[in-house]
Amino acid sequence: MRVTNHLPHLLDCLRRWEARPSRAAFAAEYFAPLVGSIGTPFDDGADRLYGAVEGLNWSIYREETLRLDPAAEEARLRRQLGRVEELFGLTLEGDVVLFGAFTRMDGYARFDRGKHVVYLGVDESHGRGAYLDVLESHELTHVVRESRPEVWAGWGLSLDMTHDDFVEHLPVVEHLLNEGFACVVSELLNPGEDPWHYAYQTEDSLARVLEHGPFVDRVVREELALGPEGDYGRLYAPGRYGRGMPAFTHYVWAWQWARHVLDDLCGGDARALAARCSKDLVDDALAFQLERLR
Repeated sequence: MRVTNHLPHLLDCLRRWEARPSRAAFAAEYFAPLVGSIGTPFDDGADRLYGAVEGLNWSIYREETLRLDPAAEEARLRRQLGRVEELFGLTLEGDVVLFGAFTRMDGYARFDRGKHVVYLGVDESHGRGAYLDVLESHELTHVVRESRPEVWAGWGLSLDMTHDDFVEHLPVVEHLLNEGFACVVSELLNPGEDPWHYAYQTEDSLARVLEHGPFVDRVVREELALGPEGDYGRLYAPGRYGRGMPAFTHYVWAWQWARHVLDDLCGGDARALAARCSKDLVDDALAFQLERLR
């Protein structure tokens, strides 16, 4: 994959901006030079990204972010890319963009016609290096699975899907397997980290999800049972799982279900699961129960 490293540009701006920049300065000095690289996830222009700037404790953010080492962060990414490619025996294609998102986002792998651009807002979590390792292997695993034609053939879909078609037609069970598998691979490649990081949780929020496992099962099962009428986007609403439940609750469920699929149905072979169509796993998903960490 081609890597574009915009972190030096971020640091150049921060060195000049001792105080929070104005909206106009941010748009002209930071966003405009990068719009060709990051304009897709921020297609409303600089305003949404500047909204994150407005919400920061600027002095703390600036001090911490100026400690970033662009070369070291690119090396981290290339290590993770090498590990993912070695695990799956593939050479991944597409682009990876390292940039500063002012904590608005950390990672996003965008599919379009079988190719990917992976956006990594490295300043989101740069103080937690191990978390970035987990994040990057997670996003790169999406590139692996989503670029396998076998994943889509059983659904009557193809790699020629546009991004909009991908979002519109992605089956609920495929979303769960895709995200869960990415969590599992990030754990396989970065073992020994705090388990909650693999599913984008904190220690407390992971415990809360596991405590309410039967209710999480019911919510996921209800959406799966809708078949073509199911909408994976509804699984992102924390309120659906009950008061006080965290964001990305269903990632915990997906992570543990994908671990079961890998171990019990694919003999531990990550390459086999990477290319397996999820259509024949719906019944297994409907029967799965989130009880504890595997």
